Amino acid sequence: MVLQQMMTTTQVARLFGAETPEEIRTRQGYLAQLRFRGQGPRFVKHGRMILYPQSAVAEWLEEGETNCTRSVA
Repeated sequence: MVLQQMMTTTQVARLFGAETPEEIRTRQGYLAQLRFRGQGPRFVKHGRMILYPQSAVAEWLEEGETNCTRSVA
């Protein structure tokens, strides 16, 4: 069994450029909304701690890549 590198919500928030505690909290709230809707990266819940496998975050970010801003219907 290979253990994956895990990221905390703070580390994921920093990927989006959050630097101040207020920005980090805002992005952590956004991640919580995505988890609730089932739209964010896969995660593991250990007690109250939320951890994201690094590979799941990378896959989620790649899924969001696009070449234009127009939505595809």
